[in-house]
Amino acid sequence: MNALDSDIARTLRADCDACFGTTAVWPLVERAYGEPQRFYHTLAHLAELFAHLAPYRADPLWPAVELAVWAHDIVYATTLPAYADNEALSAQWLAQVTHEHCDAAWLHAHASHVSVARDLVLATKSHRLPDGFAVDPELQRAAQIFLDADLAILAAAPDRLREYDRAIAREWAQDPDAPSAAFRAGRKQALEHLRAQAPLFRSAEFAPLEQHAQRNLEMLIGFYA
Repeated sequence: MNALDSDIARTLRADCDACFGTTAVWPLVERAYGEPQRFYHTLAHLAELFAHLAPYRADPLWPAVELAVWAHDIVYATTLPAYADNEALSAQWLAQVTHEHCDAAWLHAHASHVSVARDLVLATKSHRLPDGFAVDPELQRAAQIFLDADLAILAAAPDRLREYDRAIAREWAQDPDAPSAAFRAGRKQALEHLRAQAPLFRSAEFAPLEQHAQRNLEMLIGFYA
């Protein structure tokens, strides 16, 4: 799902401009998510997330969730040890880009949203609620729907699931049909980490995806065994 329909691309651009209150951020987003090593973590991934999250645009913390979507994979290295810093650098990017490109009125209105969004981006490393979010219903819901949407690909139909898994292999410079032993071991470990977090989905809205996602996880783990 790398090729992006022109209408979807225009919508993403307009939404990005509206979210940040400036046209200066979209070129940075477009360039980052269009990097040549990306095959899954692309603008198409953002479009999928926004489609999953469309019903929640009226939620109180939607501005924070939206910021988190734009930023969460903005830095995506696929080599070690750089990969371990992706989330921290993506959160740092959000703070930097808003400081550099958003005006004072925007920064005043959205300071708390940027703070929450940075925590959400950092949470994609473990896909667990950030510290302190569980005691605030609005923060908890924002984290749940954002993290659940990010994992919704695991409940995809078979063809889309295979496309996703092959794209991940390609991001790591692997032949999807004959991945290296090192990649197979690492991918299996990552998938087993997700399985150990059951339930994967913490919001009531995404909970119906759980059973299908778990079956898909078992299938993928079996492939890399």
